[in-house]
Formats: sequence, C-alpha cells, structure tokens
Amino acid sequence: MLWWLMEVTDVVALVEKTWKDAKPDRRYAAVQNLRIAIPTEHHSLFDCLLDAKLTNIEDDPTATVLLLVHGIQTDGAWQKIVQEALSDVDKLNVIELGYDCVTPLQLISPFRSAPVNKVLREIRDIKQREPQARLMVIAHSFGSYIVSRILHDHSDIQFERIVLCGSIVPRDFRWDKHAPTMKHGAILNDIGTNDFYPVLATFGSFGYGSSGRLGFKTGRVVDRYFPYGHSTFFDKKRRHIKRFWKPFIQSGEVKESGWNTRKPKTTKSILMLSHPWIGRPFVMAVIVFLLWIVL
Repeated sequence: MLWWLMEVTDVVALVEKTWKDAKPDRRYAAVQNLRIAIPTEHHSLFDCLLDAKLTNIEDDPTATVLLLVHGIQTDGAWQKIVQEALSDVDKLNVIELGYDCVTPLQLISPFRSAPVNKVLREIRDIKQREPQARLMVIAHSFGSYIVSRILHDHSDIQFERIVLCGSIVPRDFRWDKHAPTMKHGAILNDIGTNDFYPVLATFGSFGYGSSGRLGFKTGRVVDRYFPYGHSTFFDKKRRHIKRFWKPFIQSGEVKESGWNTRKPKTTKSILMLSHPWIGRPFVMAVIVFLLWIVL
C-alpha cells in the first residue's frame, strides 16, 4: 500500500483488520504502531477509531501486563531482548517504559523526580486502560530505584510479581510496608556478584543501596546470586531471561541458582563500602585528604 495515497476508507479498514488479527492483549500496541505509518492528516481519524475500540473493549482479568524499566544512560536495548524471549507467553503484553537520559551527575543529585514521575504516569495510564490485568515489572539498576519510589509514595500501585536486577534499592527498604499484598516468592532480586555499581551508588550518593550486590536479606524477597556483572542478565548466550525469568512470569516458579552455594565470600572492603554510614564517610574523607594534598 502507498501510505501517502491512503483515503479515509483505507484507514478505517486497516484499523479494523489490525484489531481483528491481533491477539486481545496485543491489540492496543499493534494498532498504535500504525499511527507512525499513517499520514498525519489522518491522525485525528485514527485517534477517534482507537478511542472507540478502547471504549468498547472488554478488559481481560486473565491478561498480564509486564512493564520493563531500564537504568541510566541507556535507551533500554535489553527490553527488546526480553520481549523476544517472552513473545510466546499467552496473554502477556510486554511494555517498554523509559525516560530521558539520566547522567551520573543527576544520579548522585537529589533531583531525580522527573524519571519517577514519567514512569508513574505511564503505569497509571496502563492501569486505566486495563484495570483488571495483572501487573508485573522487571527493573534494572536505576529502574529498580524508580519502582521502589513509586511503591513508597503511591500505595495504590501494586504489582503481582517484581524482578529486580542490578538493584540500587536500599537494603532496608520496607517491602512489608510498601508491598504488603505481595506473597512470599513474588519479589525476585537477581544479584551479580561481580557487580560494583550498586556499591558505588551506595557510597557515592544518598538514597541508594547495595541490594544488587549483597541482597536484601529479608523474608519478603528472594535473593538469587549469579556470577554476573551489572548487565550480564541480558546476555543472550547466558539465556538468563528464558531460564530464570520466563517461568517466574508465566507461573511464579522461582528457579534456584547454582551460584547461591558456590559464590565467593564477599570481601570486607565491599562490605564496608556497601554500608551507607561507613562507606560514604570513608570515601568522602579520602577525597578531602587527596584534595588537601593536591592543593
């Protein structure tokens, strides 16, 4: 079809066909993708047609919406990998959530609300469109912080299952208070024992923690250890997504990691640097001392 020659009847027919052919839990995304190709003069018509479809759609309580929230200085390329790995899961709608690039300077500053608010708006919009669908989330690095802030500040947002990896959420986060309805085994914290970023975030700023290196150590969260770095979870060769995340999203099955009992002992230096009231003052003292020597 020559898109630039489309008539009104062509737009209506295309929307109807796409809506009919797509799976119920993927209809919105499938039709929304058409908007990019349709000439701008037909966008108003397209929006009206989509609104009509959404108004008449019957919400499916058996459907699942899986949200993917990425970290800083990235466009979340791993989100496409997750979508591909879970593409055959029945009634699963995988949605990528993102925000403008967050720099390391913004990461250590107190001005972090913009990314949190952006993701919060998206979640509320999704809940409005599919109020009965089960809501799950996979969050990496700064994305884990975003999810924790949303749970902390907005009690109406609750997830059925959560997967964190490369987490920088404080280890003393009150899961019992901010996710009280989640059952045991519904929160996974996948840890890379070669990941230094959670430690760096802990002693380099305020409001973060080393849960992505040391775990939460609480009955509310299942900590699993792997011989990974910060983003190794998305390495296709490791097949981590299909082996460990897919069964969890599908049925809640938590597969054990063989590294749990084989991981090396954490060094005292990592333990000290990961302590918010020891590591941070120590590093700051070293920086001040070095500046005093140089100046």
